[in-house]
Amino acid sequence: MLKCARVASEITAESGSLEERLRRIECERDELRAALELRNCALDAAASHFMITESRQSGSRIVYVNVALARDHGYAPEDLVGADSSILAPEDLNPEQLERIAAATRAGESLQVEIRARRKDGSVFWAGVSLGPVRDATGKVTHYVSIGADITGRLAEAQNRRQLQEQLVSEMRERERMAIELRFAQKLEAVGQLAAGIAHEINTPIQYVGDSLTFLQQSAEDCRRLIEAYQASLCAPSADALETLKRIEAEVDLPFLQREVPKAFERTLAGIARVAEIVRAMKEFAHRDASEQSAADINHAIETTLTVARNEYKYLAEIETCLGDLPEVVCNVGELNQVLLNLIVNAAHAIEAAGKDVLQGRIRVSTAVSGPFIRITIEDNGCGIPEAHLERIFDPFFTTKEVGKGTGQGLAIARSIVVERHGGSIDVQSVVGVGTRFYVQLPIDGRPAESNQ
Repeated sequence: MLKCARVASEITAESGSLEERLRRIECERDELRAALELRNCALDAAASHFMITESRQSGSRIVYVNVALARDHGYAPEDLVGADSSILAPEDLNPEQLERIAAATRAGESLQVEIRARRKDGSVFWAGVSLGPVRDATGKVTHYVSIGADITGRLAEAQNRRQLQEQLVSEMRERERMAIELRFAQKLEAVGQLAAGIAHEINTPIQYVGDSLTFLQQSAEDCRRLIEAYQASLCAPSADALETLKRIEAEVDLPFLQREVPKAFERTLAGIARVAEIVRAMKEFAHRDASEQSAADINHAIETTLTVARNEYKYLAEIETCLGDLPEVVCNVGELNQVLLNLIVNAAHAIEAAGKDVLQGRIRVSTAVSGPFIRITIEDNGCGIPEAHLERIFDPFFTTKEVGKGTGQGLAIARSIVVERHGGSIDVQSVVGVGTRFYVQLPIDGRPAESNQ
């Protein structure tokens, strides 16, 4: 009896334990169901594509897709579950990409790829996809997880961005080319405007050379006659020969020749040197600018420009130069020649506008080192610039000169060369009726890296 009671008690206890385990299993199942439902809701709320496929020899069967993937492909999620994943790819998928995906899945590797995807209506779009293997306890790949998104808009935006960048680069290069052409054309225009004066500058020493050579030619003829008279008197001395020699000596005026012939040679050599100087200055000034910058002697560039522009100021002003001891400056000296010419010619025109002549007009050019810069100062005692115009003088096409005297491009180009091309600065001070002073400041070591263009 006692034994039966004990057995009954054990059965009752075991039954209670079983019911407890069943309740725990039911709770765990409910928790698992809730967790799965939460996962599905979370994945369906995501904007990214999410898909799980079963890895099989004959292909890959879709076992789960979220709403975003199904929607972007034009399906309902339940339409895709159980279908082969090839339904989502166009028939003309790039064979290389197809083989790349197949190789990765065969090897059980992860992969990131941008591929064309197919919608239900047959249209295609670009998708960015990241594939990752899911392994069982033995390490065998059983499924693949695919996470991705429709990147058609992003790719189009990137393409537009690239096209815009290429367009901007092309436009910048074109503007740079046009700016170089404009500067060169403006330089040639300036040289053309100076051509008559330069021709006059060359003509004057050429006249010296021509007159001196004519004199030397006549003197050589006189010397020949005198030598022949000496030879005749030596070979056949007579009163008549001596009389002829004295007459020729008087006609030739030997003391005059001894005094003037050396001077004629000096004038000839000086004239040739002057012509060579002008031609050399013109060659240096008008040489087409190179795009590269190199070390240059700024003081020499100033002297060259003053030679080229001499006819513009020689009847209007005296030139004063105070050129300091400068290091060579990394620059495009051809472009700076243009700046110097514009400022010197402008100074001459300002003095002319003030009604002054060479006895009253003065243009002073000076250079000095200022820390890591060199400073060029060009000042005149011309008519000055009204304060209302000072803020506009560097604007393209702005000019107060009469028609034919200027296009308004000179100072605009000067500012572009100094500031944009060389990383320097150009400033002006002016008082009406007193004069104008321009300051050009250039970095000795060339334009800073952030100014390179």
